[in-house]
Amino acid sequence: MVAPLLLWLFAVTVRRDHTPLRSGCGDDERVVAHLAAGTRVEIRFAIADGSGCYKVQAGELAGYVAGQDLAGLDEFDRQRRAGGRVSEAASPTPITVPTQAPALRKNIAVHTTDPQLARASQLIDANQPREALDLLAPELREHNPDPNALMLAGLAAYKSDDVRGAIDYWRQSLTEKPNPQLEAWYEQVERERKADDSSDKLYGYRFQLRYEGTSVPADVARAMLPVLDEEFTRISAELGCPSNDRIPVIVQSREAYLRTTGAAEWSGGQYDGRIHVALVEGNAIGPETRRVFAHEIVHACLANLGRWPSWLHEGLAQKLSGDVLSETSQSELKELIQRHAAPKLENLTDGWSHMDAARARVAYHLALAAADALYDNYAAYGITNLLRNPDRLPQVTVELDRKLGL
Repeated sequence: MVAPLLLWLFAVTVRRDHTPLRSGCGDDERVVAHLAAGTRVEIRFAIADGSGCYKVQAGELAGYVAGQDLAGLDEFDRQRRAGGRVSEAASPTPITVPTQAPALRKNIAVHTTDPQLARASQLIDANQPREALDLLAPELREHNPDPNALMLAGLAAYKSDDVRGAIDYWRQSLTEKPNPQLEAWYEQVERERKADDSSDKLYGYRFQLRYEGTSVPADVARAMLPVLDEEFTRISAELGCPSNDRIPVIVQSREAYLRTTGAAEWSGGQYDGRIHVALVEGNAIGPETRRVFAHEIVHACLANLGRWPSWLHEGLAQKLSGDVLSETSQSELKELIQRHAAPKLENLTDGWSHMDAARARVAYHLALAAADALYDNYAAYGITNLLRNPDRLPQVTVELDRKLGL
């Protein structure tokens, strides 16, 4: 198993007052905020193009800062050159970020009494974007389409991995009606499009694969599709995943993955309506690649079944991809629980992508322990049945908290 690409927190701080936090690395990029000297920041990742630019998180703010404006980078860069590795005992798996699709959908609110638009919104939430686009097509052909229809069409195009189409729809919507939340997403997705060189495509039964031809040979990409289908079949039998539209999968080099997704350095994969995966075994398709695919397929499956808290997403994704808590990790988690230093499951809902590496490790270990307890308690009842009855989840969460000693 590949060791986790997990970097510890270092004391990286801002050197001078009024340091610009920008939306990108260029001097002409929009300034998100100005940081005071001494502000502690978390390094998300370093841009490896020689520009000396870093993606950082400062509280709730995220953006790019020039390395010359940061103090304490020597140790970070030393660990980064060494691979940022930690022991198997410290963290059993490369960590992946929980779905961002609900956050996108929540922040872009659509208020409409039009039954067609309401239905399209439901189809997008159910990860049936192509059907949503078909439903919206008559409105989109009008001379002055409804801005809400254009907004929804952009969401559907994005989930279909038509990023350029999404940007076009959102640009039209913003021209007709300003929307700060949509504008923020428009800018983020536009940056993703400019940074993404993955253009080669393959189509399978349940997946459409987009990959970097310079990093992934065509024969390796073709071999990924049956692996994805096998894992989907196995996970669907366990959870009851609906199979509607093909699920987009984007496979990139690790550097390109971090650059286009904006994920934290410790991230190994993401699901945002599309599965994003960083290459973990070079050009081989071994057990680690299969494990990462399985992890993200669980996220896609659960997203198709409804809205679920992050602890359930991450717990089931780890368990069904074969992860097991080591004895050392179990002991560390038990000690945290005894000290009342571990959060309850009900507090592990969203926002994991903003966690630092240490807190993320605890959250993932706790989620996996909760998934183990879930199977212990409800295997006879059936996890599928539980997922079909989401009204039971609050009570189940309380019972799992009690079983784990939280």
